[in-house]
Amino acid sequence: MPTLHQTARGYGPRPLTPIRAPRPLTPSTGPRPLSPFTGPRPLTPIRRPRPLTPFRGPRPLSPFRGQGGIPRGIMPRDERYPPSAAGLLTNLRFWFGLAITAAFLGLLLARVDFGSFADALADANYALLAPAVAVYFGALYFRALRWKHLLRPFAPTRTARLYPVVVVGYMANNLLPMRIGEVVRSYYLSTREPVRGATGLATVVVERVFDGLTLLLLLAAAALFLPLSGLTDRVSDAVNLPPWLIAAAVAAPFAAVLTLMALAAMRPGPFLAGSAWLAGRLPQRVAPVVRGLAERFIQGFEGLHRPGRVALVFALTLPVWLAEGAMYYVIGLAFGLHDVLGGHAELAAAMLVVTSMSNLATSIPSSPGSVGPFELFAALSLEVLGVGRELASAYAVVLHVALLLPVIAAGLLHLAARRISLGELTRGRAAGAAGERL
Repeated sequence: MPTLHQTARGYGPRPLTPIRAPRPLTPSTGPRPLSPFTGPRPLTPIRRPRPLTPFRGPRPLSPFRGQGGIPRGIMPRDERYPPSAAGLLTNLRFWFGLAITAAFLGLLLARVDFGSFADALADANYALLAPAVAVYFGALYFRALRWKHLLRPFAPTRTARLYPVVVVGYMANNLLPMRIGEVVRSYYLSTREPVRGATGLATVVVERVFDGLTLLLLLAAAALFLPLSGLTDRVSDAVNLPPWLIAAAVAAPFAAVLTLMALAAMRPGPFLAGSAWLAGRLPQRVAPVVRGLAERFIQGFEGLHRPGRVALVFALTLPVWLAEGAMYYVIGLAFGLHDVLGGHAELAAAMLVVTSMSNLATSIPSSPGSVGPFELFAALSLEVLGVGRELASAYAVVLHVALLLPVIAAGLLHLAARRISLGELTRGRAAGAAGERL
């Protein structure tokens, strides 16, 4: 039954909905034009595969970085740098110095009776080594004080800051051949103070020249009180050289170098021109580095043509060697040398001779610490003054050990406290030689 729809007149069928006219068609615009053909996309050239890097294992720790609570400065050595033993085995300078050391030690040991030598070592009073070492560290303080005045034209420094640098330099000299510690000391100075390494190295050369001249002066002063007529003959017999040649070889280099330094300070122009001429003969990559190093090195001789500055440096050099001579004196007491020589005054004069002769001998290039020449010349000096051969040799050996080991320990402790390794300083020294720091 169809559904009825209610209207005003009653119920009826639902009215039909009017039909709407259809929507007019949109006029055709034609088909969409095709995009112009641009051709196929060019292909990307195929690159060759990157070669694989061979696996080298974990990267070694840097000496400046610690791990697991291990202090920096004592970490494993970087594999990029060869071990020190391998480097020394291929170093001709090391073998040359080692040969000189072996020759001098052979001369020393061939002359002694080992039984008497051991007895002399056993009878010594080693309790006096502690005050002797303390006096030696006082001598190092005077070295730092002198160095401060030498560096004054270039940068204001303090003795307290220079003192550990001096200790590290002497530690490196005792561990490295051919006195490389002087260069290490200059490089370490450049990392702590606003002084270039080449300038610092020039001041170290000045120190060495004044040291040599002061030692010759002390030797001459001791000759006024002690019979030293047989000293040159004994040394001449030991090294098979005439006395005049030994005297000339000892005195001439110091006088010549001091003269050249004074001339370079007074008229640096010719020396700079000479260094520029030399640099011009070198490869272009190296020439600017050599020229800059020479300029800074010559700058380190500033003021040496002034008599007042020369007198000041000499006045500061005297306490250096008097303090070191006092250390020699204390160790002489440990061996009873005052009884052998006839009194304390005679021992003091004898120690000036030993100080001069043994340290002048260290100017001979040799192995670390100048082992060999030091012992032989110290023992010969005492033998001339009447000390027995075995006692003099035992004294010389213990004296040199007391000079070397405490400074080595102090220098290594300082570097460990600052988390620096000696290998890093030697590599920095090599980099400085290439112009990065010097």
